[in-house]
Amino acid sequence: MSQIIDLVTRLEAATLAYYNGLPLMSDSAFDLLRDELVKLDPSHPFLKRVGAAPLAGGGWPKVKHEIPMGSQNKAQSEVELTDWVGKVPVANRLFTVTEKMDGISLELSYLNGKLVRGATRGDGEIGEDITRNVMLMQGVVRQLPATFLVGGVPIPMPVKVNVRAEIVVTHTDFEQFFKGDSNPRNSASGTAKRQSDPAKCKYLTAVAYQLILEGNACVSKAQELRLLASLGFKVVGWHHDLDQQGVQAVYDEYVKTKRDALDYDIDGLIIEVQDRDAREAMGVHDGRPKGSVAYKFPHEAKATILRAIRWQVGSSGRLTPVAEFDPVNLAGANVKQASLHNISYIDELARQAGQQVLVVGDKILVSRRNDVIPYVEEVLEAVDYDGDENDPNVFHTPKVCPVCGSALQRDGEYLMCSGKDACPAQVIGTIRRWIQKIGVKHFGDSLVELLCESGRVKTIADIYRLDVSDVAIMDMGGRRVGGTADKAFHNLRAPAAMELPLHVFVGSLGINMIGRSMAQTIVEAGFDSLDKMTRATPAQIAAIPGVGQTKADAFVDGFWDLLDRGVITDLLGVGLRIQKPKTGVLSGKSYCFTGFRDDTLEKAIEAQGGTIKSGVSKSLTVLVTKEANSTSGKAQTARKYGTEVIGVDEMWQRVGGKP
Repeated sequence: MSQIIDLVTRLEAATLAYYNGLPLMSDSAFDLLRDELVKLDPSHPFLKRVGAAPLAGGGWPKVKHEIPMGSQNKAQSEVELTDWVGKVPVANRLFTVTEKMDGISLELSYLNGKLVRGATRGDGEIGEDITRNVMLMQGVVRQLPATFLVGGVPIPMPVKVNVRAEIVVTHTDFEQFFKGDSNPRNSASGTAKRQSDPAKCKYLTAVAYQLILEGNACVSKAQELRLLASLGFKVVGWHHDLDQQGVQAVYDEYVKTKRDALDYDIDGLIIEVQDRDAREAMGVHDGRPKGSVAYKFPHEAKATILRAIRWQVGSSGRLTPVAEFDPVNLAGANVKQASLHNISYIDELARQAGQQVLVVGDKILVSRRNDVIPYVEEVLEAVDYDGDENDPNVFHTPKVCPVCGSALQRDGEYLMCSGKDACPAQVIGTIRRWIQKIGVKHFGDSLVELLCESGRVKTIADIYRLDVSDVAIMDMGGRRVGGTADKAFHNLRAPAAMELPLHVFVGSLGINMIGRSMAQTIVEAGFDSLDKMTRATPAQIAAIPGVGQTKADAFVDGFWDLLDRGVITDLLGVGLRIQKPKTGVLSGKSYCFTGFRDDTLEKAIEAQGGTIKSGVSKSLTVLVTKEANSTSGKAQTARKYGTEVIGVDEMWQRVGGKP
């Protein structure tokens, strides 16, 4: 019983916060808790509730909905969808699918064609009158026409009309007008109910999904949505005349590609019996219509138990905390560890769970963002901590490097090892990064680790001083390096590899925050020689568009640290040269790749005078995509900026063809 009470208490607090724009947990975490309550007490009254009552004293007038704004039953899998379809009469198994917008529910009330009220859903019975703010939103029709057409027949507009919609912030508007906000939904909720200054409401969009008319003029959901569009409303995306197989095909398309290509957030699809009379005949249970269901997208997160935090030392000396936990299967992959990013993120996870630290045994929620990157979303249930700092199960911030024992220094949100060249992890990371960034093939990580651990390599320049025959007879995992050494060192010392563009040379040295792309930006601003870089001031570098003071300080400090330690002098001393800038048909033009990587094509572009960028900006000349009609995020941004988007084959043509 105590477990049920605790669950309900947490769910009630989360529901109230969510519907009033102050979410306490992710949707995945809420669904997991709700599912747990269903298992323990499937008839609990909480499971019948819809939304949450407006906060007392919220400032907006409270209003009663003429027709309750209910919620939807949910299907989390194809099996659950099949169960729901099985309850629909066989003769009525044609469905309409609409996008389930992830925003704030809104009811628009019209009297004699005029919009008289815009109210939030609240708890389904009582909402808040935010009409003043609604009048500023995109997609809101303020005056309905006197008549409308159904089947080509003009029908007088009823005295009372209600439209249900969802208030959202599009990704485009979010990036432009809500920088710094955590996510579009929070922006929509907070802005829609803002009392002090409603100006930003003009960047909110109301997307209509239901029309309620006296006389029920529309006989199908498709007809209803077409009518909404004809009246001037922005209407939710939809598909119709689908059997169950068709519904599943549409759902799969959204999961694979379509959802990510949208300019707004959706968290599932609404599946409705297409015929109005058949849908309404199925009735309502606990405030949820039986003739429709919310087909939610797959859970992207699962609960597991935190077992350890391992501190990983990077090539720059930065320590990254890595959470280790009981394995969970996410998006078809077994996941047992995830980055915790930095000290601040660990502190935030602990704070949200109401504790000072993370503890072995904490129940955590883990996801694979974009089905790729493992991520610790939050602490679902914290282990009690009595404040004993000597408790071995408590995770404290380390004071010394776990690899070399050197003192750690705080750098903003991060910990840095002060060992530099005395830290094996930094030496290995530095060499590995150099090999990768300058594009040396057949020089794998295992060989780098062998050379560093043998003591033969302590700096980048050391690898150029090695005798290939000595390396060939070294033991690597029970076998000699042999011919691998010949290939690796042939590529390392090839004439093309010994002459590097300035931005590749500097951007591969491991200066904090300065990779090849940022180094290219600095070179293009006129600092196109080592001598000019040596004389550059932080103020001069900070004035370069796209750099800023933080990166400027990092560049100048890092560059001088390399000079002081003799790193640059040593590399020039072993025969490395700075390549003179190349000119050609692509001079002055910049290129970015998306959906693929091709070092050969990059070098071909650079050989013709072009420059390679890592991201899309307004100054980018061309975006090269794996498919010319790509709908990736970069492709959409490029088209918005008016940047040319081309396929790989056309890019090869522009550089004179494949070698």
